[in-house]
Amino acid sequence: MSRIRRASVVALVMLAGALPAAAGPLAIHIHSEQAMFQVLVSPGTVGSDNFVLQLMSGDGGLLPVKEATLALSQPGQGAEPVTRKATLGADGFWHVGEVPITSPGRWHLRIEAVTVFRKITLEDDFEVAAP
Repeated sequence: MSRIRRASVVALVMLAGALPAAAGPLAIHIHSEQAMFQVLVSPGTVGSDNFVLQLMSGDGGLLPVKEATLALSQPGQGAEPVTRKATLGADGFWHVGEVPITSPGRWHLRIEAVTVFRKITLEDDFEVAAP
């Protein structure tokens, strides 16, 4: 494991450890040849959740991003996707706060990261357990 990737994993573990003991954040890892996005969703339950986006290049280094957007939807439920702009935190990660996860089940996550040269979009599904 490269030093950069090891530092990234350590940073995510530290973020997860900083959450309250009752919280059980969801960790989502999405990758392509262009990029690798690691996402922490806390508390990872139905309600209002916070997303931390760690956006990396394909080699594991931090991706120099000008802006990032999160879109969250629950396919087949007839509701419009929730789309929010992320803000860059002092920790170097992108944050989206108070995103509504209205029901348990399968959710679809799409992240768009805009660099100086291109827009990278990665997406994946994740499960939210019933309360």
